[in-house]
Amino acid sequence: MARTNARTTVARRLEKIQFNIRVDGEVLARFRDYCRRNGLDPQGQVVLFMRKVLDTEFDFQERLWSALKEERS
Repeated sequence: MARTNARTTVARRLEKIQFNIRVDGEVLARFRDYCRRNGLDPQGQVVLFMRKVLDTEFDFQERLWSALKEERS
């Protein structure tokens, strides 16, 4: 989240944590190879995927809530 004042814009740093998962070695190797071939950062791609999942979930929940409200009316 960013705070803005007349003189400067100050961005608050979000806390980052380390996330460890176990992945099949072949899957990880193929994923890293895919990222290397396409000039992508493997960790960045995992984070983007996680964000897309969350955005989709919240979007789905909002659409479901809207549909339920319309049905009640």
